[in-house]
Amino acid sequence: MELTSPQINRIKELASMLTPVSDIAVLMDIDERRLREILSDRSHPASLAYRKGKAERALQIRQNELELAEAGSPLAVQLIGSYLRDMASDEDL
Repeated sequence: MELTSPQINRIKELASMLTPVSDIAVLMDIDERRLREILSDRSHPASLAYRKGKAERALQIRQNELELAEAGSPLAVQLIGSYLRDMASDEDL
């Protein structure tokens, strides 16, 4: 199954809204198992789009948390610490 450019863009859009893969499949009328296979191929354009949409949303959330931490939110400060630990852990891979 080949995905069209508009379908790949929709996958990115849905991923950026933190939509689970199972829901993306239902919303787009795509076989869930096949979509999972496609997304597991890290070089496939749909996988890249999915991961980019998800990463862009995560970046936005981290930016918001940084702003809240700078404004003095204790919870945001804690989250920033976990983001830093995640970064350090990811660098070791």
